[in-house]
Amino acid sequence: MNYWHLFNKLLDDNVSFDVVRLLAFWNSHQNVAVRWHNTISKSFAIHNGTRQGSALSPYLFTRHIRDILLCITNSNIACNIGGCMVNILAYADDLVLLAPSWRALQLLLDKLHSRPIANHLDYDL
Repeated sequence: MNYWHLFNKLLDDNVSFDVVRLLAFWNSHQNVAVRWHNTISKSFAIHNGTRQGSALSPYLFTRHIRDILLCITNSNIACNIGGCMVNILAYADDLVLLAPSWRALQLLLDKLHSRPIANHLDYDL
């Protein structure tokens, strides 16, 4: 996830400039280490993604992918599951696309690929 695109979206949502500036500082100065058994690695900088375990991470990630979620949910391509039309499942950083056929799934993927947001994600669509 590109932080700067996220911060611009937060500003577009009228999140206080001071809050966005604080988030920008935190995210541009992240250093982490990995613990494996009883060993801790040297620290290293993180330049993308949301902080694992942070209370803000689910909100920030959801805000970052909101355009994708809306693109798919408004596509009129979905599976009827128990009377409910479903075409995307999202939890934490996992997304699942559902479609009634492989052609319909390809249409959903094409919709995502043509979205400007796709250029700002670090994922293959």
